[in-house]
Amino acid sequence: MKRHKFPLAGLCFTILVIVMLASTALATSPKESVLYRFEGGSDGATPSASLVEDSAHNLYGTTTSGGTSNLGTVFEVSPPGTAWTETVLYSFAGGNDGANPYGNLIFDKAGNLYGTTISGGASANCTGGCGTVFELSPPATQGAAWTETVLYTFSGQSDGANPYAGLIMDSKGNLYGTTQTGGGVSCGATTCGTVFELAPAAAEGDSWSETVIHAFGKFSDGSHPMAGLTFGLHGAIFGTTPTGNDKALAGIVFKLKPPATQGGSWTEGVLYRFTGGSDGGGPNAALVVDKTGNLYGTTFAGGTGFGTVFEIAFGTWTETVIYNFTGGSDGASPAAAMLRDQAGNLYGTATSGGTNNNGSAFELSPPAAQGDPWTETTLYDFAGGHDGSLPQAGLTFGKGGQLYGTTSLGGGPKVGTVFRITH
Repeated sequence: MKRHKFPLAGLCFTILVIVMLASTALATSPKESVLYRFEGGSDGATPSASLVEDSAHNLYGTTTSGGTSNLGTVFEVSPPGTAWTETVLYSFAGGNDGANPYGNLIFDKAGNLYGTTISGGASANCTGGCGTVFELSPPATQGAAWTETVLYTFSGQSDGANPYAGLIMDSKGNLYGTTQTGGGVSCGATTCGTVFELAPAAAEGDSWSETVIHAFGKFSDGSHPMAGLTFGLHGAIFGTTPTGNDKALAGIVFKLKPPATQGGSWTEGVLYRFTGGSDGGGPNAALVVDKTGNLYGTTFAGGTGFGTVFEIAFGTWTETVIYNFTGGSDGASPAAAMLRDQAGNLYGTATSGGTNNNGSAFELSPPAAQGDPWTETTLYDFAGGHDGSLPQAGLTFGKGGQLYGTTSLGGGPKVGTVFRITH
């Protein structure tokens, strides 16, 4: 039998090409690593918020349950060492200090953390309390306890109740947020919710002062905001509501224009009303603003039935769906705010869908030519085991451009994870 001879040099070159292609694929394929798996005890459980990173690359977040009273925590996850380490900075007791934080945290320049709790606080007008805004201050000495201070307790009346979202802060230290209910305007069995401003105390020992800058439901302008707010051009604030009165049953995008004079009123305008059809419906997340003022967001439903990513063009405020989720490997039902990098790529999570219906992390890349479709890439498809499932929170850029996030379920005990995606 005649044997074919292959040149050794050609064979070596072929092997080298295969190895290089494999190495390139490994280098460019996103990789997920679980940094911490919650146990559901004193360490916390079911994180639902995105993370925030400090200058030392420590990550901070909240869990809605777990902790010493099973009413939620504020935690820190610190880089290795040999392994990432979780430390509970504060466990909520459910009294005046608040309970069940759901939203993300923010830092001020001094390293203090600010956040909200859905319930707890001093008011008896809501079952379990109407919620709080709190500050968590770092200790003067390494290893000592952080100090929690309640800046405001919601009464459940015209001032609002049940803040689900995190806060934003302006250059003067004023905090802005939303409450899902309260505000004094009826939306059936509940009140419609608010946008509020919390101003720092004028002197040490004084109280922070809360002002409702908009109460929903007065002008068919949406209701029950779940999402946080976003600063835009010229001091404007943008946000979403997942539902609404009258024609805005599928939610809205709104704009709040700051007062022209000191002590004046903010002016609210509805930029877009979702129909719940091909344009999307039920926006639950905060918006992203680009440098020209265009807005980007997600809807939990609508589109082809599995949610959308949309763009609202600045000035004309016309809505364009830039991606329809299919409910397959790309994911379904996005509920969190997205990130935008300098190249205009968007990064986010979907709560369900994926190969195992446990959610996904995705990237959306803008088209090379205007009018062409955006390109969706699934960065990670959650399996629902030790890697986590149900990512309700958005992603955070960390060291080296890596992406960090949380899942509300999965991990070993199935009560959530902190993860990293290297891409």
